Formats: sequence, structure tokens, C-alpha cells
Amino acid sequence: MDRRQFLKAGSVAAISAAGAAKATEADAPISDDALAKFAPTSLKPEFQLDGNALNPVAGQRFAFSKCYGCFNVCGARVSIDENTDQVVRAWGNPYMLTSNTEPFDMSVPPKEALYRLAATREYNQDNAATLCGRGNAVLDAFNNKHRITQCLKRVGKRGDNKWATIPYEQLLKEVTEGGNLFGEGHVDGLKAIHANPNLANPSYPDFGPVKNQLLVSTSTEQANRWDFMHRFTHSAWGTPNVGNKDSYCGHQQVAGWGLGCFDAVTESALPTTDFEHCKFAIFIGTNPGLSGNSLNSSSRRIAKARAERGDFKYVVVDPLLRSLTSETSANNSEWVPIRSGGDTALLFGMLQYIINHQRYRQAYLAAPSQAAADKQGEVNYTNASYLVVKQPGHPLHNRFLTAEAMGLGSQEVKMVQRASDGKLVSSDSDQQASLYYQGAVQLADGSKVKVATAFALLKQRVNEHSLAQYAEHSGVPAAKIEELAKEFTSYGRQVAIETNTGCNATDGGQCTYAQAMLATMVGAHNAKGGLNHMTGVGFGLMYDIFDGPLYKLNDFQHVAPEGFNAERSGDYEQSQEYKAKLARGENPYPANQPWNNTFVQENSGEMLVAHANANPFQFKAWFIWSTNPIYNCSGLEDQVVDSIADPKQLGLIIGIDPYINETNVYADYLVPDLLQYEQWMYSRMWGSEYVGDVASVSVIEPKTVKDANGNPVCMEQFIIDVSKTLSLPGFGDSAFADAKGRRYGLHVPQDLYVPLFANAAHSGEVLPSPTQEDIQFTSVDRIQGEFAQRLKPEELGPTLFMLTRGGRYERLEQRYDGDFLNPAIRMDVQFQIYNEALAQVKDSYSGEYLDGQPVFDVDRFWDGSAVRDRWSTKKYPFSFSTFKPQLRNAYSAQLPRLTALGEANFIQMHAEDAAKYGLKTGERAQLLSPKGTTLEGVVQADNTVAKGTISVGIGYGHSQFGAQSITIDDTVIAGQPERAGGINPNPFNVVDPTRKGASLYRDRTFGSTCRHGVPVGIRKV
Repeated sequence: MDRRQFLKAGSVAAISAAGAAKATEADAPISDDALAKFAPTSLKPEFQLDGNALNPVAGQRFAFSKCYGCFNVCGARVSIDENTDQVVRAWGNPYMLTSNTEPFDMSVPPKEALYRLAATREYNQDNAATLCGRGNAVLDAFNNKHRITQCLKRVGKRGDNKWATIPYEQLLKEVTEGGNLFGEGHVDGLKAIHANPNLANPSYPDFGPVKNQLLVSTSTEQANRWDFMHRFTHSAWGTPNVGNKDSYCGHQQVAGWGLGCFDAVTESALPTTDFEHCKFAIFIGTNPGLSGNSLNSSSRRIAKARAERGDFKYVVVDPLLRSLTSETSANNSEWVPIRSGGDTALLFGMLQYIINHQRYRQAYLAAPSQAAADKQGEVNYTNASYLVVKQPGHPLHNRFLTAEAMGLGSQEVKMVQRASDGKLVSSDSDQQASLYYQGAVQLADGSKVKVATAFALLKQRVNEHSLAQYAEHSGVPAAKIEELAKEFTSYGRQVAIETNTGCNATDGGQCTYAQAMLATMVGAHNAKGGLNHMTGVGFGLMYDIFDGPLYKLNDFQHVAPEGFNAERSGDYEQSQEYKAKLARGENPYPANQPWNNTFVQENSGEMLVAHANANPFQFKAWFIWSTNPIYNCSGLEDQVVDSIADPKQLGLIIGIDPYINETNVYADYLVPDLLQYEQWMYSRMWGSEYVGDVASVSVIEPKTVKDANGNPVCMEQFIIDVSKTLSLPGFGDSAFADAKGRRYGLHVPQDLYVPLFANAAHSGEVLPSPTQEDIQFTSVDRIQGEFAQRLKPEELGPTLFMLTRGGRYERLEQRYDGDFLNPAIRMDVQFQIYNEALAQVKDSYSGEYLDGQPVFDVDRFWDGSAVRDRWSTKKYPFSFSTFKPQLRNAYSAQLPRLTALGEANFIQMHAEDAAKYGLKTGERAQLLSPKGTTLEGVVQADNTVAKGTISVGIGYGHSQFGAQSITIDDTVIAGQPERAGGINPNPFNVVDPTRKGASLYRDRTFGSTCRHGVPVGIRKV
């Protein structure tokens, strides 16, 4: 509909509304035919109300499912046209917190739940059960002319986008057997690759055998579907080379928060705000309701807090002003512009002010144990008072002083100074401890060592620079930093700080570690009005539903992967390279390439870099399932495409996806995959503060081609058939067992998903059985036979009950326990002021140990040199930033309802900065990258961007997804220009020139790919 039609329709709608009002007054209902004149494209209603009865509309059926318009995986309810078998409407599932502010208990029958949504006069309007714009736009995907539904084999060169349809069985035979498949010479098939016992590269024996030369890039966000792929990669084939998008998306945020919550470097955490009672919240690099943690639920909750509570304030710290505030609400919300990459400096300035002015929660921080915390009325405690050994050369240097070293207990128990009398006691004391002790202590062996409390070290750390220096680096005035620190410490525990993908600079891990530290200063963790750490915890994570009470789905002979993965996740000092250098008498540092011994990355981009460098080897085969690293990974494309496009360097590429994207366009074969309402899915709901999962089955007939047995071709069927052809364990006959040891086969996806659902329904408290009305009303009767033929009669009822609610959820009668969250949604851990595990990790370049506390520093490359020493502010005066627009993402270009809202993005910058280069809104400019690439687009110059920063939204500038024409069987499917609109900043972005060969620009702590704070220049076109 164009603008003129839209406005005309709006006028008609207004006239129609007036007519309807008169008809109501006269008790003369309008017929469907009469309404159709005014709204010819309107959908049929979901249901018809007849008094207190709710009945389906003729020609439609209703079902619960899940939404995959983004990675939040919200629950959905859908209306399906019986004649076309198409989903025509999608709303939210009323049982789920991600979709409904006040979710219904599972005991409420589905028909009653839907009646409550319709009967707004009787029930609270908060029960809206909605999906966001992405969830509604996904309906356009199913009949998209660029969707891949057939098996395709490339014709011509890789990347030419010319394909031929082939039978599924031919595809399966060719990829497993290999041969001269394209007239370009012999290609090893999967069978030969897997069976080869030789080392992939004898020069790097610790990277394992030839079968490790299978790379699998996956989508971790598809939950149990990812588990299905993982069953193949890690447990059946046995390759450690599995990559995903997390490490070039938001890995730093969960890994850095994990440092502040666990005495480990391999844990994750990402809290959300308890909006219902929070008094003051800070959002770093994100905008609540626009990205992550379910924009559907968080935007509703923040809107409710703003509308109904005058005591709630929040601040968004971001280089870009997004839709967070307006003149009418400026009294309780604020945008604080910050230089891209300057977040850690701001946080350090706040910590400095809080500590120097003693605005922290003293009693909470001084409790060394849970027993001591209990006395203070706290539910958690910290290691702020623990003594750290600061004696160079001592075995405990930079570790906690142990009771064992003092001759007072074990090495697991640490030492503190008792506040009441200064005596050194063990950390299990129920007495308050000193926060500021520094001095020397005598150990049991008579030696003396210097020690300091973790809190004293933190004070020393944040005072290494002045507040003025922090302000200069961040671009936030010192007075504003002080104001934020004061505000944050003015409401007790009822404050929050959170982020989402807004910390992707070289110090992103340090930034989120510092955020956790700020929350610890005031005891906001697990507090009413503070932070909830249980976001995204599903019922399936509480119970191992793969090894559940009914079926042991992992009961098969697993194949343990051999060797390090190609991106070098692990301890460098255990590598062959390190040991060989020592044997030759060489300094083993720096390593040949960066290693990462913190959070395991599984970064598809880094694995492709390893392939491009042929170090430790090049891959022989690559599966690309539901992911697009060439488009999404910052800086990657020009580093690796040549090595991917050349069949001599990578013999076999198989894409598994509903679409041709910028990565799988280089595939030799394309296996069509299912879209959301065609899939089987069991998944946690990201952003739900209650324990719960989405459970869904195929509610419409899949549109993909069927195999010879009549099964829809999809990722799971392909993996099953490849595994059976190669005789891999865990697939085919005797793939798993039930609780009594009876064996079962895995030949179609349902063979695994049905018992998985049954385990979920029978874990914990067993669910009841549904009524026949429940089953028919929710269309579960259409799939009932799949369950009946695979489950025992007594297992069927509870499993179907779960499907009639679209999942499983634990409803809390009480959200709070006094001043804290209910124990069911708390993360009761010892919060870290000093992370001892981090202090035991070495940097693979310098060989120096990392620091156990957050570090503020300038951006640096892998070799430790400062970025700005190489790329000067004179030539590259701006700091670059990217962001997620409200509704666009990497896959949304194929949704016309979203592209219609805006086909292009912009080079966004402050008007004063633009004027210096003779630029104004609407003019074209080129961004200049230090690696020599440019990015040309249209300027948007105003006051909504921080000075010194240039920002570009992601999700635009596609070359695939139907943006270009493709040829299938000599038929040209024309491209759609709107899908190519705008610019993609990721290929433009920088890499690390201090690394050898192809590289990526990475976080210094976790190795994640960085895209913020990058130096860039600009010129007028």
C-alpha cells in the first residue's frame, strides 16, 4: 500500500467508525459484507464471542507456537487459514512472561485464556499477549519468492548465484561420496574426511586428525535444534571446530558479567532490571525495549513503570540517541551521549567517586561469608574483604591468602582481617571483616608476605587516573559522572545497570566486569528493585531433559573431539608450539597466533581466519547452518573470501538455510531448512524472569521438498541421513534408550523431539493431562499421532498438556521475598571484587598474567601497542559505533513489512562534526577505515549523536537475501532493490595489523570480535 492509498483508507476507516457507532446505537449490527467494503484487506477475527463463549471462526484453526523474528524466542499464538494452510495472524502466548505482562497459570484452559484476552471489560488490559513488529512481519517469509525450498547444486563458480535443483538423495550421495563433482577435480566427500586417521597437519599435531577439518557454523539461538546439530558435531563426528555468532555479537557482555558473579572465567551472566520497583537504572550502550532480553516484554514493563510510577528514573548512556525519551518525559529519563568505546572510563569514574566518598554498602561488602551476610540481613556476600597476596615471586602471588598457608585450615578457605579486633581469621567467619587492610603477614612456615584486601586493591585501581582523565576519555563531563554516581547510590538496592551488545570494544569484557562491580557496590544483585540474574533460564536448563526421567537421549557411545579447535581456545602452555619453543631454548612468547583461555569462543569468524592463514590447517568441508558470518562478523569478509571461494582451498561447502545469504552464496550445495511455524522447537525464552520454555511443533505443512520417504527435507533430516550413511553413533538404529534400557532409533526428527518433549513434561512436578477440548482447540490433535506412536500411553497426557499451553512455565505466586527476589529467581553466589581465576590466566602475547580486577586502558592491539599510536586522531578523528535498529536484523531484509518502514540506513554524526567537513543531512560521504576500505552512504547530521562519534545501524546493505537476481534451472528470479538498501558497516571495519596474515580486531580479555571505538575518518563525496 502506498502513502496515498494508506491515507485514503484511513479516511474510510474514520467514516466506517462513525457509521459503526450509529449502528450500535440503533442495535443494528454491521454485516461482514458491509464491513468488507470499507476494509477489504482486513483479516477475519481470531474468534467469535457469543456471550461468555468463545468459538473459532469458520475456515481458521488456532495453535500455539514460537516466534523467531529475533533471538528472544517469545511464545506465539497463531491463526491458520484452513484453505491455504498459511499463518495469517500472530499474537503472543498469554501463558508466557515474554508476551504477557501478567501471564496466566497453566491451569487456565486455553479457551478460557483466549476469552480473557478478548473480554477486556472483565479482565486487566495488561493481559494483551502481544508480539512485536518483527514477530508480525515474519508472516511474509513463508511464500517469499527467494525462499529456498528445493535442494540446489551450484552451476559455475562459487558465488555466481547459479544453481540447479537436484533430488535430495543425489545431494546426499554426492556430499558423502565426493568425486569430481563440478568438473574442477576430485573433492573429498564427508565419508573420506571422517575415515582418514592421519593428522590434519603434522606440524600441528595437537590440532587433531583429518576429521577436524570439518567446520560447522551454527545458530546457538535455535536451542534444541542447536543441540541436535551439537549431537552430530561434538558427539558423533567429533570435530572441535564448531562456530557460532556469539563472539562477534554479544559475548563480551555475558562473559564480563560472569567475572563479577563467579570465581571463574568460563561462566556467564546477564541481569535485567526489576522494573516493578527500581528507582534508578542505567543502560549502557543499549535502549530498553529496542534490543535483547525480549524487546516485547521489556518495552512493556518500562512503559508501565514510566506511566504509573513517578519515582522511577533511568539514563541511557550511548553514542546515539534512540527512542528513549521526549519532552513530555524528560523529567524521568535522560540520554547521556558518550564517545564510542568510552564506557569503561565512565564506569571507572563512577567507581572512583563512590569508593572515595564511601557511598557503597559497607555492611554488605564487609561480610566475608554467608553466615556473616545473614546477620546483616543480606542474601549474598562478596570477597571484598579477602586478602590478596601481593608478594612477587611467592606461589600465592595475586591469589588469595589461604587458611592452609596460615596453618589454620584448607586451601579452599581464605583469610580476612576481623574488623572488631584486627585479628586474621578464616573467611568462613560470621563476623564483619575489614575492607581496607594492607600490610605484611607471617605465614605458617615463618615467611612474611605483603597482602591487601580486594577492596583496597580496587580503590587503588580506580584512583590510578583522575576523574578529569576519565571524563576526557569517555566524552562525558566530570560533573555528569559525579551526578550519575550520586544518583546510583541514592536508592539503596533499588538500582540497576545493564547492557546489551553495547560493549564491543577492545575492553568490552572489562566494561561489563566494571558494571557488575557497580551493582556490587550497592548490593543490587537479586534485590527487589535491583537486578535479576535469572534471565533466560529455562525449565530445560533446570532439569537435564536430554537425560530426563523417561528417556536417556544421550545414551550412546560418544566420540570425544581430539585436539584444540582452530581458533585456539585453550591454554597456550599446553600446546605443541609452546613445548617445542621451550625444547629449543626459545622464549615461547609471543604465540604464533592469539590464544584464548577464558570463555570458550566458538567464533566462526576466527575459524575462517585460521582457514585463510592455513594455520593450523585449511578446512576440507564446511556446514553453514542458519548463520551469516561473512555479513555479520566485523572486518571478516575481505580477510577470508578468497580462501572460501577457491575450491582448491576448501573442497566442500554445504549451506543449510531457508535463504541464500552473503555466506552460503559460496556453497556447493544448499539444503533447504524450515521456517519457524514449520519447526519442532523446545527453547528457553530470552528475557523471561520466570523459569519457562517454549515448546512447539509444526503447525503448518513445511514447504521444503520431501525425501523419497515423504519426510520434509531440513537440517535435522540431513544430519540424520549423513550420520546414518557414515555409521555414526547416536543416529539410526539404537540411537538412545529409555529409563529401563530399551533402545530406540533416530530416523526422523520427531524420533528425538517427541521423547524430549515427554522428558520436559515429566521433569520436576509431572504435568496433568489435557481435556479433549484443549487438544482440539489448540490443534494438537493434528500432531497427536506422532506422539502416540512414540510414547507409552501413560506418558502421552502430560506431554500433550504442555503443547496445549505452548510450553512449560513455573508461575511464581510471590515475586519477592522481603527486600529480595524470590529464591526461585535468584542467583545466589559470592559476588567478585577480585576474580582469582582471571588472575591465573596468561596473555598469549606477553606471557603476563591477567589482572583479577577490572582494568581501564586505551584501546590496544594483540601485541599491546596502542591503537591510536598507529592510527592517529589527525587522520582518523572519529570513533566508530554500530547499533541494532528497532526492527531490523541480519535476516529481516526479506520481510517487506520491515523494509517498507525504511529501505536504507545512514551515516549518523553530530551536526557540528559534519559542518567541519562541509556535510549536512542528505549529502553523500565516504567513511575511511585504517585498513584501506571505504563505506559510502547518506549523512544524517543532527544533535542525536555524541560528538566525535560516527554511528551506522546494522541490518542493511545486503548483497543477497534476494537483493540480487539468482538463476535456478535457467530461470532467473529477479532481485528486489529494496533488500539491498543502505550500507553494511561490518566488512568495512578494521582488523588487527599486529597479527600475522588474516586477522580480526578483538577484545583483550575474551577474544571477541570488536566493532566499537574503532578509529575512522570521513570525506565528502
